Amino acid sequence: MQKFVNVQTVNFRGVPSTEGNDPLTALSLGDAVVDIGDGPPGWHHIRAHVGAEEVEGFCVDGLVDARIRWTDKKQPTLRDPASPAREALVAAAAEQWLLFRKGEGRENVEPFSTMIGKMWKAFGKNLTGKNQEVPWSAVAISLMVRNAAKSVEGYKSFPESIGHSRYMWDSIRKAASGDTAAPFWGVTLSKAKPQVGDIIGSWRNTPFSFDRFLTATKNPETPCHSDIVVAVGPDLVLAIGGNIKNSVYATGYQVGADGFLTSNKRVDANGKVVGEAIVLMANRL
Repeated sequence: MQKFVNVQTVNFRGVPSTEGNDPLTALSLGDAVVDIGDGPPGWHHIRAHVGAEEVEGFCVDGLVDARIRWTDKKQPTLRDPASPAREALVAAAAEQWLLFRKGEGRENVEPFSTMIGKMWKAFGKNLTGKNQEVPWSAVAISLMVRNAAKSVEGYKSFPESIGHSRYMWDSIRKAASGDTAAPFWGVTLSKAKPQVGDIIGSWRNTPFSFDRFLTATKNPETPCHSDIVVAVGPDLVLAIGGNIKNSVYATGYQVGADGFLTSNKRVDANGKVVGEAIVLMANRL
């Protein structure tokens, strides 16, 4: 059965043991594998690509994300496929994340600065990653959706923007009006559990509520941020976005025991709340 890698990186080994053997390769977030289904406890027996060759081997069935301080639970290393449309968006996000070396590539150095310059050029702007005073995160998300639209027609109606509030507001209004042609419906965090291919939207710096988006008659153009959900675990969602830690980065979002997103408040060094999730843009494709 086909599965997808559900963690940032997991080692692919020839035998189901971490002792006395070197990994055949490392599998990355979003990679497709075949789960043969007869792995020993704690392991998946899979087929995966090593270079151009598909070989059999093993990967552990759960890993703790060492970057996340608020959980020590293991994230399932593999997940079932979602809809083709959702998988197309996950693949588009993962592609950019890999190009930025899994969040290690910095915006103001080459070749990453030029990569961001190409993003801006797609929106008619003469900027690069060295223009660090200008956020490029909404441009990154818009182009991830545009890349997914190459294979999924429904994404072509996504309202691309250099500011996140444009499409966050649009998704909330489309949900309220019942617009069935919309690729995303913006709902409160308590209304839908996050799935791969959804987008999490947060206010940034200036507090702004879901209800204010809902009642706004035009794009409020308030500072916001968003990330595309690419992996879901028991209390952790990974979501890829741009201009995070000066890169394309997979952020960990907390979910409660009920599977719904928490507000995931971001606090600065002085203890001030500088952002929190307010909308789940649920993928309808």
